[in-house]
Amino acid sequence: MKIQEPKDITYKKIAWTISNFSSLKTNTAHISEDFIIGGYAWNIQLYKGIQDGKYLVIILHVADVSSLPQGWSIYAVCTFTMVNQVYNERSEKRDIKDKFNNSCHWSFLYYVELTRLQDPSNGYILNDKCIVEVELSKVSPIGTRALVPKDDATAEFKDLGLIEKELVPLLEEACLWHPSLMDCKQKKSRKFVEWAFTALGRVLQFLKNKKWKDMNEKACKELQHLWEELEMSRLDLRWLEPLVKSALNMRGYAEKVEKVNMLKQDLRVLETKMNKIKEKLASTEQSIEMTRRELVNAEDDFEEKDLEENIRYRQP
Repeated sequence: MKIQEPKDITYKKIAWTISNFSSLKTNTAHISEDFIIGGYAWNIQLYKGIQDGKYLVIILHVADVSSLPQGWSIYAVCTFTMVNQVYNERSEKRDIKDKFNNSCHWSFLYYVELTRLQDPSNGYILNDKCIVEVELSKVSPIGTRALVPKDDATAEFKDLGLIEKELVPLLEEACLWHPSLMDCKQKKSRKFVEWAFTALGRVLQFLKNKKWKDMNEKACKELQHLWEELEMSRLDLRWLEPLVKSALNMRGYAEKVEKVNMLKQDLRVLETKMNKIKEKLASTEQSIEMTRRELVNAEDDFEEKDLEENIRYRQP
């Protein structure tokens, strides 16, 4: 494939509208038209109903791989957007940096639970259509033996691949306590392992940086999204799931705290009123007792007699 176009370009966006979404076959690749960026042909592939019909997966794919020279390798930087057609500000964006070659000529762009995507109130599917956008900001050949250029933000982690540096300490601790995680690299490609451990690191980072009081509706949605993506990795996550579920159950924590504080304040007001009533009652009881004693004393001061007792009807 000979394309007369510069190998490196800046910001070229492709929008793909998928019509009749509800009629798409499950576990089948639905492929966009090819488009050329950076001198290479690409397409976007969508798989509906992955993992027992639960998820939608979208990948970026190098098209017509057979026409590329032996040993080809490309480094690409792109931004993926799942367009929200109702609330544009809620469109979901992801930045991806990846290496493509003959052994792995695709990259994960998006994973989402179908029930969430197809919920009309979320705005991602409108009139049975969804829209995705891919914007490649860098496409460059890196040679047959070159590695993806390292930057200050990434580091090699346990021969698993390039991982964001800030995630590495969290992953090291996780692997120390759960060594079964390392089994992943024996069963999957390097690209998949990099993605899986990055997804794990992001969930761990979220849990580390958030407090219970931070778990509002927005935070819960963010964690739910990160967790759904991580579940796709099929790592052994039984040790992590209870903590994630517990955090998700804290939805509306701030509102619950406010309600508790209001109830405490109401209780203090009622207790104050009750104490005043008790004081008044005690005073009334004391008055009753004093009056009772005065009555007894008053009754002791005279002897009741019939008035007619002193009336004489007959002369002696």
